[in-house]
Amino acid sequence: MSGAIAVFVKTPGLSQVKTRLAATIGKEAAEAFHLASAQSVSSVVQELSKLADVRSYYAVAEQTALQHSYYWQDLACVWQGEGGLGERMAHIYQTLLAEHDFVILVGADIPQMTSAELLIASTWLPHAEQARFVFAPSVDGGFWAFGGNCNIPENIWTDVVYSQVDTGTQFFNKIVQYGEVKTLASLCDVDKAHDLLPCRDALLNLPEPLPEQYELIRFLDVMQLNFT
Repeated sequence: MSGAIAVFVKTPGLSQVKTRLAATIGKEAAEAFHLASAQSVSSVVQELSKLADVRSYYAVAEQTALQHSYYWQDLACVWQGEGGLGERMAHIYQTLLAEHDFVILVGADIPQMTSAELLIASTWLPHAEQARFVFAPSVDGGFWAFGGNCNIPENIWTDVVYSQVDTGTQFFNKIVQYGEVKTLASLCDVDKAHDLLPCRDALLNLPEPLPEQYELIRFLDVMQLNFT
């Protein structure tokens, strides 16, 4: 059974990127982090594609970026569509599920994710007769990955209030009613400047960091931020 994994990204110059992070470290540095982090995540999902029958995609926020952006050339690109985060996740999930047996959605700001953790998801999800989901919580109360092998009503996505301390709990409590859920490791995403040091530490503690993850460590060191 074939799967898809989509990395959600925004394009600098076309969308505001990492606005809470930019409020502290500046717009240019926040955009540079987003791109470097996205490359790390891209390398992880491409590694997954070598281990399992899973095709990797960028889910790009801007339709125009599909035509001319040079940022997102290492993976196939699909447009997130219109609306809020819930509508856009629903759109990508259903679009890819029409072509694949299961779909995994991940954010671009968890560069310490590993192909081993995603392989757990891609091994669990293929099942012809049982509705299955994977849910990966983030430390701030959201979630850094979600996957499923069946159709999901759009209101499940849109009735959740995002960017709240209980966003992950809201979503989990809705989705658990529709199938069996496997929970993955809880990871820390990067929303604000004080998240950068834990991110760097997590990357340093990986058993086998990929080259792009090493590059992100060096990038964080060069930034010479006050990680507080």
